[in-house]
Amino acid sequence: MSTPIRFYLPEPIPADLPSSPTVYWTGFRGKMRGGVYAWTVQTFQWLRDAGVNCTLSNDLPSEGILVAHRKSLPRNFVPPAGVLFVCLRADATFHPFAHLHVVLTQRAMSRWYPTFYMPHWPQPGLIPRDPARGDRWENAAFFGDDACIAGEMQSAQWASVLRDLQLNWQHVPPEKWHDFSEVDVVVAIRDFIGKHGYANKPATKLFNAWHAGVPAVLGRESAYEEQRQGPLDYLEARTFSELVAALQRLRDDPALRRAMVENGRTRAHETDPSVIVARWQEFFKDIAEPAYEKWRSASEWQRRIFRVNGFLKTKAQAIEERFWR
Repeated sequence: MSTPIRFYLPEPIPADLPSSPTVYWTGFRGKMRGGVYAWTVQTFQWLRDAGVNCTLSNDLPSEGILVAHRKSLPRNFVPPAGVLFVCLRADATFHPFAHLHVVLTQRAMSRWYPTFYMPHWPQPGLIPRDPARGDRWENAAFFGDDACIAGEMQSAQWASVLRDLQLNWQHVPPEKWHDFSEVDVVVAIRDFIGKHGYANKPATKLFNAWHAGVPAVLGRESAYEEQRQGPLDYLEARTFSELVAALQRLRDDPALRRAMVENGRTRAHETDPSVIVARWQEFFKDIAEPAYEKWRSASEWQRRIFRVNGFLKTKAQAIEERFWR
């Protein structure tokens, strides 16, 4: 790829930033948003290691392709005339002045903004479940922030259920989010309300469970539903009672657990970093670079229309936020 690609960080690059995307690093906390690290830095590192002509910097480019997380640039940022802006939307709003958006789920696609789906990277430095554990049924775990787990799973009732199921509950701390070695089942449920599709949330917890060789019980989220191809991909729990039933089923059926792990091993190939790298290379070659050349040759009238559309989208977003606040 001849077009220079700049991955942008709003802060200076940390001196202790690992040079490899395969290293699990918690040092980003307090220095940058987790999504910025996972979506900007790791993408840059994987593509750089694959030979893509790209750089990582806290300086904005004056020409070429700019790739930036939505939360790294303000809403009123207008890219320079020689720059094509690719926004990593993640779980934020669309950027009014981005030429292209990359989203984490199919449901997040938009007819008003040019959008392209890209699966999230699996957990860097992931340590899979220890095969020596065999059919042991001892440890259930949640990997994520406190705000991302249903309230019912932080209650005395949940503690009682776990005792009945003969399970230890592990709310895994951030420094061990890569370590599945002692985990026998992953549980990840944001809520039991059933009204939220979480369209902007990726299927990362499912991908990680597949890569780790651990069966998963998950809540109802659009990203999981998009990925589901069969009953062995994961067990879904829309209510607390369904969660209990799913765990009882897994406890009583070791063969089902083994089948889910084997199925997950097959499905994990779809989100192997080499596969995602190839998708990114295809995106830049077939989508971003042609769009950049088209933007470079755009007339002043076309550029003015682009800016006007951006300002209108900015106002529309501000009105929407005031209405829903």
